[in-house]
Amino acid sequence: MCTAITFKDRTQNAYFGRTMDFPQKATPWRLTYVPVGYQWQIRPSEKYLTGKYALLGGMRLADGHYLIGDAVNSAGLACAELYFPNQVTYYDSPQFYRINLTPQDVITWILTQHRNVKEVADHLTQIAIVGQQWYDRDIVHPFHWILTDDTGTYLIEPTSEQLTIKKAPRGILTNAPAITEHEAKLAKLVGGTPTRERLAAFPKRLPITRTPSNRYLRTALTLAKQPIPMKRDAFLLGRKVLERVEMEPLEGHEDYTHYIGVIDRSHLDYDFTDIEFNQHHRASLRHLMKKYDKPVVFH
Repeated sequence: MCTAITFKDRTQNAYFGRTMDFPQKATPWRLTYVPVGYQWQIRPSEKYLTGKYALLGGMRLADGHYLIGDAVNSAGLACAELYFPNQVTYYDSPQFYRINLTPQDVITWILTQHRNVKEVADHLTQIAIVGQQWYDRDIVHPFHWILTDDTGTYLIEPTSEQLTIKKAPRGILTNAPAITEHEAKLAKLVGGTPTRERLAAFPKRLPITRTPSNRYLRTALTLAKQPIPMKRDAFLLGRKVLERVEMEPLEGHEDYTHYIGVIDRSHLDYDFTDIEFNQHHRASLRHLMKKYDKPVVFH
């Protein structure tokens, strides 16, 4: 399914991008703004989180609740959830003295309550991911998360109940398997440690398949071969890289690319290309914060 990337321009502005390939179910993915102070009702406790930061990202409105696929918050922390099937370990029931969250609520907790990755890492022992349904009454989804701030790009892979944060070796992510296996396949492909120079010099064009491993390899190679862009070209480069792993609708496949999002994390701007409805939006989180005190959905 999804692919996520991070990169910088020549003036060190930081960018985060992703394809959203997850089925839209009953409601479509939309570029959405949610202000500071918004009350997020979390499950399974059905308590509320009060947003300390405003968010701008790809979201669905499901059963009256905003489901976040990815977003940047007003402190510059960005995060996305991606599928991680057959890898996750969740608690079977809520845990005492913990913040109990469904998999869908983890990204909400990260982005509404934290200004950077260090704060997330410091508070990670406070939460328990419980294998229960969210408000859309769908299945219990297996997720992992990529998050990025000025210190770098990191992953949360919930392969055990005790959560940890690890560095993303090259700032990209697809779906399962675990990042160590993706990296081992990349090293085998290029015949050694996958440095940027070795990736950029790799001469072969890989066949295109829909597997996460293939998309990880192709994205690592594509990013390494791109020149560092000027700021004016950065959104275009992000879309170009992600379009290389765009998934077309195929008969018998639920998964295909619904949108491509690229965030200028340094300036809190979001460039949203809606593949499903052939629309394009670009919005500034800073501008929205000055103008709106209620959620805004871009149609």
